[in-house]
Amino acid sequence: MKVYVVRHAEAEEQHSGGGDAERELTREGRAQFEQAVGGLAALGIGLDKILTSPLVRARQTAEILARILPGPKPVEIEALAPGGRFEAVFRALRDPDTGREVALVGHEPALGAFLSLATTGIASDGTPLKKGGIACLKFPGEPRPKGATLAWLLTPKQLRLLGEG
Repeated sequence: MKVYVVRHAEAEEQHSGGGDAERELTREGRAQFEQAVGGLAALGIGLDKILTSPLVRARQTAEILARILPGPKPVEIEALAPGGRFEAVFRALRDPDTGREVALVGHEPALGAFLSLATTGIASDGTPLKKGGIACLKFPGEPRPKGATLAWLLTPKQLRLLGEG
């Protein structure tokens, strides 16, 4: 199984009246992530499932993935929201309906800690993703802590360059 771990694209700052969950992607964040997804398309990546945090900025990022690759409609899971539980993410990945190529769209610092947990068995903050950055994990067996290999980790700029080439 390949799991593409995607940090949401650049979002607006939190306003004094609005909550963190309602922050939307900026115009520039949308445009840059659309170009970055072009890099995924250039690599020939297709998705069987897109799991996303329910927060607006993550959902909008997942919708761009689904539109450009094209992919299935994103499915919200609370486990990808800030404060979510990693075991619930692994459980979602083990679901027989998940498929072989899955995107997880969420937030830092949880995504970096998930990358670390999946590859080393220890959830640390040593593998952070830039906004709009994507990492590819390969699970040869059942998705579990210390069960993955980091195939690649690309910044948004690297992905955009891949899309241009």
